[in-house]
Amino acid sequence: GAAPPQELPTLILEAVKELELAKQQVLKRIQIWKRQQQLAGNGALFEENLAPLQKRCENLVEVYFQLHQQVMAASVELGAELLPRLLERFNEVLSSLVKR
Repeated sequence: GAAPPQELPTLILEAVKELELAKQQVLKRIQIWKRQQQLAGNGALFEENLAPLQKRCENLVEVYFQLHQQVMAASVELGAELLPRLLERFNEVLSSLVKR
């Protein structure tokens, strides 16, 4: 069933934390990938390596949008305090992913 309203902010905050952690992992992987590519000096080896990374980024963005929708839907429960802070964190996640 649906979570009681007072649990919703907690659940959403948890989800945002998860999202931020996942983002960090992906960015770390991208960093490693770039370094490997520089060391190798030829991209051929890394073509196959990039596909899963690409997939993870896409999945992350998908989760991001679903979560974003939930936050907007729950904006009343979340209140004027929490909502802007959450949206700020969302934008942070998205922009750092898109930049890479």
